Amino acid sequence: MDKTLLIAGKNIPNGSDFASSFSVKGRTVITVTSPEEKNETFSENGYTVVPWNRASALSARSLLLNCMNVSNHIDELVLYFDEPQAAMDFNRASATETARIIDELVVGYQYLVSEVAARFEQKKLRNEEISMGKIVFVYKVNPSESDAAANPNVRASATLSSPQIAAAAASFKAFAENTAALFTESDSIYPALIICDSTMEVSRRDGSLASWLADYMDSIDDLKKRPSAKQFVTWIKAGAKKAGGFGLF
Repeated sequence: MDKTLLIAGKNIPNGSDFASSFSVKGRTVITVTSPEEKNETFSENGYTVVPWNRASALSARSLLLNCMNVSNHIDELVLYFDEPQAAMDFNRASATETARIIDELVVGYQYLVSEVAARFEQKKLRNEEISMGKIVFVYKVNPSESDAAANPNVRASATLSSPQIAAAAASFKAFAENTAALFTESDSIYPALIICDSTMEVSRRDGSLASWLADYMDSIDDLKKRPSAKQFVTWIKAGAKKAGGFGLF
């Protein structure tokens, strides 16, 4: 049976290459867009798109219900925090934009993980799945203003993360690590932390990243021994050969 994957955090249309590259890897792929972009479910390029209002806890629940209408099971969740993209999307230091950053780049991920984790645990109790559900955090890093202060050459090579974006990225990273810690001994959820930056060849294009990540996630199913708690809370560099390794960042 094909796996059903939900991708969140890399909205369509920006996330098209990421989603379509997963769709050829033995998965039914569901991804998201903002209601302002399109407020209905539609399919294209081998994946299904569902609207998601990140600021709403109710929308996180509705998103999951809509996913179940597309496929009667959800097996994997990939949460993508693309900090370089966020730095370009949010470039005005206003109170309104700060509120949007908190809604879209902080609480939205937390609402959705709560809903999906609860679903995975319920499925296990009902014996609805053989393997564990996967929750995978993908964090693409970006230089911030403080990095540029320490190394002025950085300023010329990238759109820097504002203080608000840098804070949201730090929140995502802390949320990912502590969520992984929470599920280190779970028999229903397997957490994974993936980190990538421009120095990593596989992470320079979303299509390549998705192709590698699909294979990496498949390798989780073949693990003979569950990783240690320390390994679960360690960020794995994009491009690692297989799950179960220990890649410090």
